[in-house]
Amino acid sequence: MHTILTATEINRLAQRLSQPPLGRSASAAAAAERFQRLLATKIGPARAADAAKTILSAPGFESAEGRLVAEIKGDAPNMAGDPAPAADPAPVAIAKPKAEPKPESTSAPNAQRRPRNADLEAKARQGELPPPPDFSALTHARFRAKLEGLIALAGRGDAEALRAVTINPVSSSPKALARYRDLCITALEARGVRKA
Repeated sequence: MHTILTATEINRLAQRLSQPPLGRSASAAAAAERFQRLLATKIGPARAADAAKTILSAPGFESAEGRLVAEIKGDAPNMAGDPAPAADPAPVAIAKPKAEPKPESTSAPNAQRRPRNADLEAKARQGELPPPPDFSALTHARFRAKLEGLIALAGRGDAEALRAVTINPVSSSPKALARYRDLCITALEARGVRKA
């Protein structure tokens, strides 16, 4: 995303969208990505991409800050320069409650994750391939190709090739890949599929 703002200025804008203090970004591009993710939690992903481009292409920090405030309030101008339609603030009002419960729900998925993982393991032992992990978030972007390779190997039923794939599980993305690979191997072996 092209921007004339500095990484520090983009980080200042991003801080307006986040209660916990944000650290520095390595580059303006990294700051812009984080800003867009945070903006999506406030106004929804459908509007966030266009809004982020509009905000970050502002001729200066004050202008960008003004655009951000207008976008959050829901009275940002559309592409033609006209005020947004009256129905536009409704998605903002809907998006805010969705963003607020996230801190409360962070422990709930962990509580639900164990039974889900146990269910996946049980199904894999019965020969059912697990669903691939959701790598649609920007944080998983560089691991999508590896995931596609694992999906292809699992689809072919090649347990030995899956076992040969090396994964260094040092962060959330590789850990999810390793778990998916291991469940696929379990499922294929339960089916009696073994390729040399």
